[in-house]
Amino acid sequence: MFRNLKNSVKEPLIIYTTGIIITILSIIFFTIRGYPLVVTASETLDIITPPIYMISIFFPYGILIGEVVWMWNEREESKLYILFLIECVIVAVFSFARYFIKIPLSGHAIIILFYLLHQVINNRFQKPLRIVIGIIVLVITLIYKIFLWDDPITFIFGAFLGVILWIPGFLYRYKKVE
Repeated sequence: MFRNLKNSVKEPLIIYTTGIIITILSIIFFTIRGYPLVVTASETLDIITPPIYMISIFFPYGILIGEVVWMWNEREESKLYILFLIECVIVAVFSFARYFIKIPLSGHAIIILFYLLHQVINNRFQKPLRIVIGIIVLVITLIYKIFLWDDPITFIFGAFLGVILWIPGFLYRYKKVE
């Protein structure tokens, strides 16, 4: 189906379509299950997380998964592909663990810091739309976490973990460049 398209069209088509699909699936999931209450580092607030906050993070995560699909489709270096796939799975596990275990980590911060570092450093600013998407989601996350819910602790710990989870892929790519 995509064989006749140029890579310059095929890559964003696959990546952004995956992001849209993941986002739509998250909308369906939260529509069926319901949106959770806001859980801060110190308490559970009597506030249901708004859709703009909950759903916005799934687009950047979907873009990451789309990049995994693209790397597999293009048969890029298998070690890098496998490492990136494992990183994305670990990011998801830590991010979603918060809904099952009361840990002071923001899943949004984990995903968005991992995503932004990947886009800025690994993709070397070559995909500015992806960076803009990440910044928009980061701003949404900051507004809710810091200003509306007064929850800097989970954001800081989540951001720190997002950076830590990004480092192995960076070191592998850096080692290959040397």
